[in-house]
Amino acid sequence: MTERQPLLTGLDVLLRDPSRLAGRRLGLVVNPASVTSGFVPAPRALARAGLDVRVLFGPEHGLTGAVQDMLPVGAGDVPPARTRVVSLYGERFEDLAPRDEDLAGLEAVVCDLPDVGSRYYTFVWTTTLVMRACAARGIPVFVLDRPNPLGGLLVEGNLPEEALLSFVGLHPVPARHGMTPGEIARWANAERGLGCDLTVVPMEVAGTLRPAPRRRIGEEAAWVLPSPNMPTRDTALVYPGMCLLEGTNLSEARGTTRPFEVVGAPWLDADLAADAANGLGLPGVVFRPHVFRPTFHKHAGQDCGGVQLHVTDEETFRPFETGLRLVKLLRDLDPARFRWRTEVYEFRDDVPAVDLLAGTARYRRLVDAGAPLDPWLATFADDLARFAPSRERALLYGGGAAPPRIQVVGAHESGKTRVVVALVEAFVASGLRVGTVKHSGHSYETDVPGKDSQLHAAAGGDPAILVAGERSAVHRTGTDGADLDGLVEREMGDVDVVVVEGFRALPGPKVEVVRAATGREPLAVEDPGVLAVVTDRPTAHPDRVPRLLPGETARLIELVRAAVLKEDAR
Repeated sequence: MTERQPLLTGLDVLLRDPSRLAGRRLGLVVNPASVTSGFVPAPRALARAGLDVRVLFGPEHGLTGAVQDMLPVGAGDVPPARTRVVSLYGERFEDLAPRDEDLAGLEAVVCDLPDVGSRYYTFVWTTTLVMRACAARGIPVFVLDRPNPLGGLLVEGNLPEEALLSFVGLHPVPARHGMTPGEIARWANAERGLGCDLTVVPMEVAGTLRPAPRRRIGEEAAWVLPSPNMPTRDTALVYPGMCLLEGTNLSEARGTTRPFEVVGAPWLDADLAADAANGLGLPGVVFRPHVFRPTFHKHAGQDCGGVQLHVTDEETFRPFETGLRLVKLLRDLDPARFRWRTEVYEFRDDVPAVDLLAGTARYRRLVDAGAPLDPWLATFADDLARFAPSRERALLYGGGAAPPRIQVVGAHESGKTRVVVALVEAFVASGLRVGTVKHSGHSYETDVPGKDSQLHAAAGGDPAILVAGERSAVHRTGTDGADLDGLVEREMGDVDVVVVEGFRALPGPKVEVVRAATGREPLAVEDPGVLAVVTDRPTAHPDRVPRLLPGETARLIELVRAAVLKEDAR
């Protein structure tokens, strides 16, 4: 099997051709997770590429990532460097954006900050503040895109109210926004009127010169801590809900090795908490009783009873709803000792912190009143519907959940299989993982009657899977065999492109093969999906459809890649 080509970050793509920034005096916004696929820190990588970085900007947690949350980062928190360092996280909200003197003399600013897919994570908002400051001075900004470890398909939550925007949600997006840092930058620039001269360098699949398919934008080559309390991808997965704990006196397990995956307090009984949490029946998650002792932060040095979240199904797990319901449940177990945080939180002291995190005071009021959350949760669908059009306009990566596909169609014995083989060989040679489907209108046995695997299926195994050496086959029964969409989604979620022989009646991009020797007429003359005809005779297809001779393989592949993989014709 062809090895799956890795995902290249925007930094990797820029370094392949850094000429667009050559000769400019640059500022660079980075942290320790700003590395190449080979783990070279961005400042060093850009210097090796001959780029002139004059200023390094460090976000929350500092340039080294060593500073804990909500602590100001000053000059004493960074090591000596030959390049000037400017902190973008201080004691006041005004300290979050670069000042005029910080940007003086710069001809472009490059932002290469990671994200974890949640509204609260501040690095995307640092980028938007840099964009606004640069727009005021006419300085272009280049955002080097990075993965969203939660993927880019699922969106969850409400839109925060304008009066409750803060550095844990500087612009109104859902708690789980389903966008990459580059897409957030595009969204904010267009929808919030930042006026920035913005270029986003998108992620690519290595060897393809095309943006990554959307189903792959959550892939990380290896996890590099983006902040001190985000040690694993598992942490990021629960963070859209468990960050709500910051607005309470419950410990989110800072000061342990599993922050945000664990919650508790000295007054809670772990077994009772786990039984109650599992009793909620929340999808995709199991709560295990757990006792922990934080070494710092809330309840440092005290044993805290609580639970650890174990995500069992990422597709059905809803982290924001899980966090909302879990905080309410733990409050209800001992309301006398539960408290909402009222201290300064992310530069605001005029409202409780949980209102900033939830984006509304309604959640806190419902919890305090002992009222059900369901009527409020039901309003999320309307918020997401309002958000969807602007989000769609900002997206860089298409393809949805299923890989792109091309269908090769034509009459019997027209030469379809030769065209399929040529396409597959070309895709594989360029480093893509290819799946194929052959459709036949005639039924035939896919296993020999009397063999063990056939007896499995005959006895009712569905699917019945045969593994023989390095090969396997899946035998399914039922009426969904002709459901190409379902088949591809079920069996080919990890391929880059699918080449299909047949399924002429289904919509989608197609190549029709016509051969005079068969004596048969074309089958898809009026199909708008036909993008090319491979033929040795005239056909009645529209004039806009290119005709190619059977030997013009290179031209055919060029047309298919442009139409199906959305690459520029080269």
